[in-house]
Amino acid sequence: MSARRPSPPPSTQHNHYDYLLKIILLGPSGSGKTSLLHHFLHSTPLLLSSQTIGVEFASKILVLGSGRSTRRIKLQLWDTAGTERFRSVSRSYYRGAAGAVLVWDVCSAKSFGVAGEFLRDARVLGSRGLCVVGVGNKVDKTEDEEGDEEGGGDGRGYGQGMGGYSASLSSRGSRRSWAGEEEEVGRGREVDADTARQWAGLNKVPVVLETSAMSGEGVQEVFERLARMILTKIELGEVNPDDPNSGIQYGDSGGWGIDADDGRSLKSGMTIEDGGSLVAYSGQRLRGQKRQLGGWGDVFGGRGGCC
Repeated sequence: MSARRPSPPPSTQHNHYDYLLKIILLGPSGSGKTSLLHHFLHSTPLLLSSQTIGVEFASKILVLGSGRSTRRIKLQLWDTAGTERFRSVSRSYYRGAAGAVLVWDVCSAKSFGVAGEFLRDARVLGSRGLCVVGVGNKVDKTEDEEGDEEGGGDGRGYGQGMGGYSASLSSRGSRRSWAGEEEEVGRGREVDADTARQWAGLNKVPVVLETSAMSGEGVQEVFERLARMILTKIELGEVNPDDPNSGIQYGDSGGWGIDADDGRSLKSGMTIEDGGSLVAYSGQRLRGQKRQLGGWGDVFGGRGGCC
């Protein structure tokens, strides 16, 4: 007769989870990663957002299945910077990730065109069993422009590159945001769903979804689908939670030494309004130092610099 793991006390039941998964959000700057994460955590849109520099951290527990097959999955979510000059900081947090949410802006062919670079980095630095969900964000911005073919921005004029597709932008001008980055002025869809699915098939991305971080459309499904993909791999024995590089831990293992209450975000990176301070949850600086964490801490890039 196999031993059964005892249930946690009632007072801590809501904090109990079966598995802990390291998940990274990645993609070009301006694609809406931070807004997507905010809506997932709080079920409300993020009305004011600044450019992420380094990383930001949050966690949330998902309940999957029902009855005896119910699993409580805690996601440790790392929102990484997409701006080129901070990519070396972001890439160090890809190490050992169990899953990745790859985000692009459906109103920007340029955003879609560079998404493949982030995918390649994640596959090099993430776990060997890395699961990826592709996300075309900002579909709410396309609703008023459906059927408007003016300017040729229908997302179909792609040349070769990016695993078979690379974006060519229609001439739409640009503006400079308060964060100092040049952004495309989106006026309707430039990346259609069929093009995204074709690219995903060529690049072995099994799931592509479209979301609106403003309305919340599709947001919950992104994280649930990713968690289910990883859980299936665990149950099939394709990934081993005992492997310290898997990005997965059993629920009673105590985490990777950094945590936030369920549903709360924690800045472990730097944003523009932070005025240059980059301080982790523990008070340690995350940029410009190599911390000797050991063990699970190495999954988060604490030992040595790979990039």
